[in-house]
Amino acid sequence: MRIALMILALLPYLYFGGKDQVFHFVGRKVSPVEHLLHLFIGCLMAAAIVCAFRARVIAFVIGIAAFLVFGALDEYVYHRGLPEHESDLHAKGHLALLIFVVVSLATIWLDQNGWRLPSLNNG
Repeated sequence: MRIALMILALLPYLYFGGKDQVFHFVGRKVSPVEHLLHLFIGCLMAAAIVCAFRARVIAFVIGIAAFLVFGALDEYVYHRGLPEHESDLHAKGHLALLIFVVVSLATIWLDQNGWRLPSLNNG
């Protein structure tokens, strides 16, 4: 159940991330340095996603934190003044990633706790 929910939550991120990468080859051409940064960020994300599926929460959170640092660098250096279409694509990709992170952490927690929510009337 956890894996199925995580796959469903991952699909929008893969869609928007893939669409963004295609855009870098056919829309706004990016520099070789930016391509290398995107490759590095993609490797970080792949590793973090694998950790999420393996329920390695600490490694997943560290991977996401590293993504935030290098993704922010990418945004700050290369993504200022982007066309509206590309900026919209990035926003949708970031939202899709946030949904995946929340679904992953929630389903890992639920799986480890027998899919039960804590009681609210414990005292």
